[in-house]
Amino acid sequence: MKKQSLVGFLFAVNICSSVYGQWQPVNNNTATVTTTNVGIGVANPDAKLHVGGGVRFNDWARIGGNTDGYAWKLGISGNVISRGGRVMLGADNNDRIGIGLTNPDAKLHVNGSMRVNDWMRIGGNTDGYAWKLGVSGNIITRGGNVILAANPNDLVGIGSTRIPAGFKMAVQGKIIAEDLKVLQFQHWPDYVFQKDYTLLPLNCLEQHILEKGHLPGIPSAQVIEENGGFDLGEMQRKMLEKIEELSLYVIELNKKVLALEAQNQGLPDKVKR
Repeated sequence: MKKQSLVGFLFAVNICSSVYGQWQPVNNNTATVTTTNVGIGVANPDAKLHVGGGVRFNDWARIGGNTDGYAWKLGISGNVISRGGRVMLGADNNDRIGIGLTNPDAKLHVNGSMRVNDWMRIGGNTDGYAWKLGVSGNIITRGGNVILAANPNDLVGIGSTRIPAGFKMAVQGKIIAEDLKVLQFQHWPDYVFQKDYTLLPLNCLEQHILEKGHLPGIPSAQVIEENGGFDLGEMQRKMLEKIEELSLYVIELNKKVLALEAQNQGLPDKVKR
């Protein structure tokens, strides 16, 4: 019995000596083992594993995780954060990040939809293009100058982010187009040729021009300046109205000319008599 007790005691001493030998300080570095924590490079570890310095892994290192929880795998070929076996965030060693996948093929690769509560900027620097996407609108710029802007109210600005009230589109600069169609369905001036249309006598037209300095129904230069411009469709309608009125004036004058010519044809005979 004493012999068995002695053997057991010597075995325990040998185990303790072996463990102690594995954690001997090397080059004044400290390795500490307590009943609950392990410290490497620290004398008083305050976690299950407390390392006072860098840690190197030749393969993957997994932090936490089970079949239902989160897991973070760190490795030389990339990092992966997952939950319940589903990838949440992945990063490879080519500085590419994947959300929802582990093999991103761009700097940021999202496998699914993405929501941004403020602005998101795509590209751009002081000399190049930039596209800012956000809940308050989208803006494309170049060299700090606005090229195209759109806001959540379906308003579009070209060359400017300022869109005056009452307008869907604003352009800062000139526009050139091969074709332009203005929708105008109501009050097209064919009414000028109706029999009940009252044509202003020429003497009254002359008096209006002398007093006002512009045609009846046409806004003056001052009014256009005060309003910041004019409605292209409405102005086109008014101009056509004046052209049709002018046609009626010409027709009326032509009738008078023909009547005078008919009267003048008999004048030579009257003179001879």
